Amino acid sequence: MLRIEKRGLSDLVYEKLRGMIDEGTLAAGSKVNKPEIAERLGVSQTPINDALSRLAGEKLIEQRSRQGFYIRSYTYAELAPLYELRAALEGMAMRLGLERGEKAGLEGIRHAFDDFDTVPSEDRWAAYRLADQVFHRSIIEFSGNPFLIDLARTSAILTRSNLRGLVRPPSQTLPEHRSIIESMEKGDPLAAQEQVILHMLRSRDRLLTMPG
Repeated sequence: MLRIEKRGLSDLVYEKLRGMIDEGTLAAGSKVNKPEIAERLGVSQTPINDALSRLAGEKLIEQRSRQGFYIRSYTYAELAPLYELRAALEGMAMRLGLERGEKAGLEGIRHAFDDFDTVPSEDRWAAYRLADQVFHRSIIEFSGNPFLIDLARTSAILTRSNLRGLVRPPSQTLPEHRSIIESMEKGDPLAAQEQVILHMLRSRDRLLTMPG
């Protein structure tokens, strides 16, 4: 059983639940089963309620009258503006990191896709999705700008934009990720920034064509 120490219990439960949303264990549209989570984490429902309140404030979950808590499900059109914001934030993060010679996040960017020498088959898309999350969170960290990092964290922008899973298949995004890494390794801040922005806006454009 996945037990949690009492120290900082609410914060730890919050981190666990947010991680479960990131991983897709708690999928968009699914109901949050509080007794089941309490049993899994070995805690009472009090810290779970505290964590759910925080997650609701971040618009990751919603409370439905007399039905309980549900992982929020965004339409594809609703997600498109998040990708525009990510294009701005992550593009600038990449540029700042290169201009400043930052080290934080650098290895996460370089090695996020080491396990994918070729485009993964569909049965490995879940692993690719997690690698994609590492890659983009590492770009934010790479900025070295505490306000940018805090904004990305408190707005839950990466988590919210990933709630519907991969927007485009790895056959499209893996070459783009490689191009971003290549531009970064060349030490060209403007080229790397442009690659990140184009990558995010291509996903935005795809979202605008998707029904539902």
